[in-house]
Amino acid sequence: TFLVASRLGMALEEGKSRQPFRCRAEHPKGIHSVAVSNPGSNPLSLVPVVTLHPPSREDFQGPYRNSSLLCQIRGPRRPRGASPILWLKNGTPLREGVTLEALVPEGSGIVVTSSRVVVTEAEWDRGDVFTCQAGEEMRNTSKAMECG
Repeated sequence: TFLVASRLGMALEEGKSRQPFRCRAEHPKGIHSVAVSNPGSNPLSLVPVVTLHPPSREDFQGPYRNSSLLCQIRGPRRPRGASPILWLKNGTPLREGVTLEALVPEGSGIVVTSSRVVVTEAEWDRGDVFTCQAGEEMRNTSKAMECG
């Protein structure tokens, strides 16, 4: 079995105007291409999008040998009492080194909620898996999952 994942990020309006996209994968056993589109035109009807950004390799070169992971939720304002962004390291909840940033409105009722967690160079190089969870949505990252 061969599995690969890819992500294309762009502004909603631009993405809607350029659909459908074609995703093509090549493997020694063949080539497969598929059309991908995002139906719907009302951004408020969209499920919140969770994005997890890996640490900057340059940050590890600083005096503290650490960096941070950034988790962002882009979507309608979350209702009061909604579960906050939860961080996990190798499946265990993290509480230290976690910060929640202020909501950033983007217009049309869309907001971006951001949270960061500190990751040391040793944790990253060891291959620890970090998870950002917001409600039912979650994203994982580790050194082994990132390109480069």
